[in-house]
Amino acid sequence: MDVVYDYNYIKARLNFYDLRHTPISHLKYMDFFPIRDRSKIITKGEGATPLYRLEALGKELGLSRLYIKNEGMNPTGVFKDRGTCVEITKAREIGAKAVCVASTGNMAASVSAYAAQAGLPCYVLVPEGTPVGKLAQTLVYGARVLQIRGHYDDCVRLAREMAEKYGYHLCGDYAFRREGQKSAAYEIIEQLGWQSPDVLICPVGFGTNLAGIYKGFVEFQKLGFIDRLPVIVGVQASGCSPIADAYQRGKRVCVPIERPDTIAGAVAVGNPGDAPFLFEAFSKTRGFALKCDDDEILEAQAILGRKESIFVEPSSALPLAGVFQMMKDKEKRRFLISKSGSDSPKIVLIATGNGLKDPRAVLKKYATPPSADPNMSEIDRFLRFKLYKLGTSPKIRERERIVVETGDDMNLKRADELIRREFGLTLPRTYLEDVRKLAQIFKQKGKPISRIDFQRIIEDTLKERAKRKVLEFKDFKVETSLNARPSARVSVRQGLRTYEGCSEGVGPFDAIINAFKKAIPSMHSPSFELTDYIVEIDSAKTDATVKATITMRDELGNKVIGTGTSPDIIVASVLAYEEGYNLLLNSHENS
Repeated sequence: MDVVYDYNYIKARLNFYDLRHTPISHLKYMDFFPIRDRSKIITKGEGATPLYRLEALGKELGLSRLYIKNEGMNPTGVFKDRGTCVEITKAREIGAKAVCVASTGNMAASVSAYAAQAGLPCYVLVPEGTPVGKLAQTLVYGARVLQIRGHYDDCVRLAREMAEKYGYHLCGDYAFRREGQKSAAYEIIEQLGWQSPDVLICPVGFGTNLAGIYKGFVEFQKLGFIDRLPVIVGVQASGCSPIADAYQRGKRVCVPIERPDTIAGAVAVGNPGDAPFLFEAFSKTRGFALKCDDDEILEAQAILGRKESIFVEPSSALPLAGVFQMMKDKEKRRFLISKSGSDSPKIVLIATGNGLKDPRAVLKKYATPPSADPNMSEIDRFLRFKLYKLGTSPKIRERERIVVETGDDMNLKRADELIRREFGLTLPRTYLEDVRKLAQIFKQKGKPISRIDFQRIIEDTLKERAKRKVLEFKDFKVETSLNARPSARVSVRQGLRTYEGCSEGVGPFDAIINAFKKAIPSMHSPSFELTDYIVEIDSAKTDATVKATITMRDELGNKVIGTGTSPDIIVASVLAYEEGYNLLLNSHENS
């Protein structure tokens, strides 16, 4: 379904002078939206997002008129707000009692925000595992959220059935939303001095955003505001690229992707309903579709931040990744490079969402910063040994490369060579010894050490270490089963004495800590509580490396953070607990 307008009527009543001379805003284009009752409008000041000139990247690539439209500056941090304004306004016009929506996360946040302002109950279906940044927004806005054990397309199907069965107004990638997204095109034209860009490059999931933007350009051409359309380029993630795949096959019908697999979750749509509009856009503008893999996406995201100080979510990095790809392709490069004697093409990239929407994706690439005591000698150490060079992880495939086999000898010399070669770091002997010990735990567990494993070991070593290890777990043993409470026996060395204890717990780690508390005399143990316990796993493999982080606070208000790294989740947790405990003991001795 599409919304059709009488453009002669619009042109007759449109005040072009006012349009040109009033400040940019989404609502200044009301004549181009299917809204009858303007008293029902729900707006949060969406639109009027900045169009930045990418000076550094443009100079580096030889593209002097390279721009990015930062839609992450919308009220909920995403391009969806334009369409949601129209969609929720229409819901109010028809007297909807509630709204429901399927989403990969961004639309859920946007629709729930506008529904809250409209006073409408909002039901949201998202795929299980949706990024926490997007879910947090949705929950704060009061939406009633259900995670579906399936993909986005399952959520779409269920949302439609839900709307039909319960009489809710169905929001999502439908005709009214497409109309709201048009205003991005109007703004780009206005921001370029009432000219069309030569090339527009946009991420593609369901396709509604790019379909709306394309329609906006078409409308302004019909009204005589621009004399030509830009070349429309859609970029998808390789792990979910039904439109790009169809285009490359010379087809205009997509084969649905049943199991999307990409870090760019916002565009992980296996069955894009607005694909027909995009194939029309490609055909009418000499445009095309591309696909980029996750490594290209993460690299483009990092470059955009480093070179232009713009932080976008992974899907928003797709257009820049597409530019890099086009520059390497002789046929596609011609769209970006000016012909002899002519002006450089105006190229506009659409960044659809703010980087804070999915911060976990960034942390897959960047190392955890080291910690230090609050004194200048620690700053000197940080600078002298260039600990900041641990930097970022390499490409995803490279992170899994094995650097230490289980049979390899891991002495200090070997550790030093590996750290220098792989990370460009020179660590003092005390740190090398810690690295060697942690690597030994991996070997004892029978796990080959990959590059990312080794990075985690170094990160853990560079975290704040207790000045003196007062307590050390000599060993522990846990017994657990499906129907019985776990029990643990621990052996702990404190000073010159060894203590043993045993206890049960709700889980294996809880049993170990209870046994530890029984083993250590209370007079030797500070009173404290665990205030946070986080477990991070690097991959989906069953032998993945685990990083445990435990935060402790004692009765004096001292707070410490202990970390542990191991292929064994229990060992990682015990190491984190041991470090935190020693840090607390040291803080007591120093107070």
